[in-house]
Amino acid sequence: MSSDDSLRAMPGAGSSTSVFSPHRLVSLLLTPRAYFAQPDLLSDRRGILIAAAIIGMTNVMGRIDQNLLKTSMQHRDVEHLDVTNSWMTGSWSHYWLLAVCGGMVSAILSWYIAGWWYRKRLEWSGASDVAPVRARSISALQDLVYVLPVMLWTLIQTVSYPNYAQAWQAADAGGMLLLVFLLWSCWTSYCAATTAFTVHKNKARFWFLIMPVLFYLLFMGGLGYVMGLFR
Repeated sequence: MSSDDSLRAMPGAGSSTSVFSPHRLVSLLLTPRAYFAQPDLLSDRRGILIAAAIIGMTNVMGRIDQNLLKTSMQHRDVEHLDVTNSWMTGSWSHYWLLAVCGGMVSAILSWYIAGWWYRKRLEWSGASDVAPVRARSISALQDLVYVLPVMLWTLIQTVSYPNYAQAWQAADAGGMLLLVFLLWSCWTSYCAATTAFTVHKNKARFWFLIMPVLFYLLFMGGLGYVMGLFR
């Protein structure tokens, strides 16, 4: 991913302005249009790649949660997982090792696959001549609205529970709060598409706002129903 020549060629790639500066992160959360209108937004190449790495780690965390949910659906206590799942969730060091190492692989896949999907939606929204690296970069930055709270919450769990299996079992409001950030990320995505690219707003509204919100609502409704049955 770091060998992408077009990313190296982005204007101002040597700028010291960080996409992770507190001011910019607050802007991303509260005023996404202003955030994506910044002319030097893509100048922090290293920050964009770190964002992609964090996305990869949260993808792996999501897969671990899916395995735990599957275990619950099979009426098994998470304290008695199979060897692989027990290794992953019985120790925070194992959990984070898998998240970091697996996340690097997932980051590469997400960089290209999610970036491709983002670019296709831009094209279906009327954008023309969308540079692949620009689409990948904007896609990664918009996802920070959701993945950074996920990382922060998991760090809080790390110091609050002896292992991830117990953290996952615990009923708390943190998971619900993360869903709010997930839905808010849809609005951020729409703002990014309509600010950083020239698109037809009605088409962009469907591809970047309406369709993702409906998908997440259906997904969360189904997930909530299943977890209510088996947890």
